[in-house]
Amino acid sequence: MERPVESAGDLSDTALRAAVDAASDGILVVDDDGTVVFANPMLRHLFGYAGPELIGCPIELLIPDHLQGAHGHHRRGYTNRPRTRPMGSGLELHGRHRDGHEFPVEIGLSPVEVGGTVHVIAVVRDVTDRRLVAEDLAHAQEQLALVDDRERIARDLHDTVIQRLFAVGLSLQGALVRADTSDLSGRLETAIDEIDGTIRDIRTSIFALQSRRGLAAGPRETVLQLAREAARALGFDPRIEFRGLIDTKMTDDIREQFVPTLREALTNVAKHAGASRVEVSVEVEDDVLLRVTDNGVGVPADHSHSAGSGLANMAERAEQLGGTCIIKGAERGGTVIEWQVPIDRGG
Repeated sequence: MERPVESAGDLSDTALRAAVDAASDGILVVDDDGTVVFANPMLRHLFGYAGPELIGCPIELLIPDHLQGAHGHHRRGYTNRPRTRPMGSGLELHGRHRDGHEFPVEIGLSPVEVGGTVHVIAVVRDVTDRRLVAEDLAHAQEQLALVDDRERIARDLHDTVIQRLFAVGLSLQGALVRADTSDLSGRLETAIDEIDGTIRDIRTSIFALQSRRGLAAGPRETVLQLAREAARALGFDPRIEFRGLIDTKMTDDIREQFVPTLREALTNVAKHAGASRVEVSVEVEDDVLLRVTDNGVGVPADHSHSAGSGLANMAERAEQLGGTCIIKGAERGGTVIEWQVPIDRGG
């Protein structure tokens, strides 16, 4: 035969007091004048008070200064119409810690008659962690919406803008065949080259816009990240160009050496070249070819890869993979670093 559930009347005052003291929420009792008559250990912990310090204090002690005026009005209204309900439904409530800082809380109110007067039991819960989780979730949702928008823009650029540029380029190539003067031919060739360059720039922008949800950044995205980092030191954005199957064909062992090499090359430009333009080209076919070109002061007088230098490090990384690192002057001034390693090294 089942034992009947005990009622509250079956519990001793000592057991009830122990239950209140052990509660995971703060429990506060306030008389009809707004004076604290009871505060359990959790309530005192939440607000930073010890022992009986709160007993006999006004409830406003636990309320932020800028909310005290409104709270007095609401407390009197509750005393006139007492009922069990959440406090400030739909509002963000805050308590004031003893040290003065504010923290978000949820409060449930219940009236109880003691000695012919209405007292209010307030159950207080610190919801700081919940608010932080909610803020993180809201931020993640904003980021997801941003990613979706970027992917839409990337699709529009690829499907519409690039195709139109291709069409214009083809028309200009057709016109180039029929050009009857060298001046006109030169101008058409320049326009075609500019269109090709614009298409490459747009493709780079597309790769930057596209998300890599749930995936570690691939070589292409890593190059873009390094370029963004370098832009802060350079004072401008490097121009990036990709050719070939960068993410598919670049192996992990090459990437392990490729990434610090590119970082070193961009750092050298920022520190020593005094450049106003930097172009980074990554080509992947049978080899991985990294080319970093700047328009700065030119090749250092001594670039013999002295031990411990950044240039020596780049050369050593290439040699480890059976490749080469060449540093030379650019055609129009500045420096070119060409770092090239084979993909298939015969086992």
